[in-house]
Amino acid sequence: MPTERHGWVRRSIRGGQVKVVKRFPFTIQLTYESEDAVQPLTLGQDIGFGTVGVSVTSELKEVFAAEYKIRTDVSEKVTERRSYRRTRRGNKTRYRPARFDNRKRKALQPSIKQKVESHEQIIKNLQTILPISNVIIEANNFDMAKINKPNISGRDYQNGEQKGFYNVKQYVLARDGYTCQAGKKGCVDKLHVHHLTFKSQGGSDAPSNLLTLCEKHHADLHAGKLQVTIKKHKTLKTATMMNIVRSQLLIRNPGFTETFGYETKFERELLELQKTHHNDAFVIAGGRCQRRARVHFITQKRKNNRAIQMNRKGQAPAIRRQRYKIQPKDIIQWRGKKYFAGGMQNKGAYLMFWSDCKEKYVKPIAQIKIIFHQRSYVLDAI
Repeated sequence: MPTERHGWVRRSIRGGQVKVVKRFPFTIQLTYESEDAVQPLTLGQDIGFGTVGVSVTSELKEVFAAEYKIRTDVSEKVTERRSYRRTRRGNKTRYRPARFDNRKRKALQPSIKQKVESHEQIIKNLQTILPISNVIIEANNFDMAKINKPNISGRDYQNGEQKGFYNVKQYVLARDGYTCQAGKKGCVDKLHVHHLTFKSQGGSDAPSNLLTLCEKHHADLHAGKLQVTIKKHKTLKTATMMNIVRSQLLIRNPGFTETFGYETKFERELLELQKTHHNDAFVIAGGRCQRRARVHFITQKRKNNRAIQMNRKGQAPAIRRQRYKIQPKDIIQWRGKKYFAGGMQNKGAYLMFWSDCKEKYVKPIAQIKIIFHQRSYVLDAI
């Protein structure tokens, strides 16, 4: 159980009655058997695309509160890795038979799988140091049709904008009056359907992302000779992903309890709390009049910052295979003060780091002592 008896902790460490097992959160373990019971704690988690709120409460107080910034770059990293892999295979095995049919399709995309596992890992990490007996998550189920059309109701869900059309292309052509939308002269008769946001950039086949152009102006647009100034469509990628994350968390963890966004909003407004992720998590965990805890702001980072290849403009491609003992965001000590480590320089001879005032230092590695190696989650402040 969390304790505020800091003097007892210091004396017990010096006397050998307890041992330190983790630096953050600072965790100690008794070295002798104890018959004392612990209180049941409830963990509330406000799931999110980029920020996850967490609160652990007892009947009397909130013992832990945090906001986690989880990674949102997995999709881009996988795309970059795929491009390097294809180039490498094309150069080395040009005449090798195609092998794309011998791969098994994965149940979840890597970006969605990472979201689900990040939410689970946050809970598992806290369960290793706190006697959590109940986990409650907020199950937000986004209504895609209502996001696009707020006034939709009843039979309007069945009677969509594409009703009566053979496919999406036919609907888009009819919507635009079978006319090129470039607004230029010299159109040809053949019509194409253009993606405002390219599929390679995450665009979809939704009608709001499609536009009718003639063959000539479509070619000019992709060649950079023409610009079409039209408001791009509202993407539902985030909402879709969070619906999948919500359902997967409940399927993979049947012991979790779910609550709903409207209940959280009602209780938060009743308590006159500001709309934040950690406040939502506090309400989800059953928080009402408990004494609040200090909020920690934590950022998720890659465990291994291995660089596959760095292509910098004007320089030769650089491939680094060496892993240095000090990684970015590690806590280091220089001249008695603590700092967050930056990047290694001069093949590991120097380390770059910053002070709290964003002052930059570059010092020899021999003058620096590593205090704590941060792995998956990093405190935003020492």
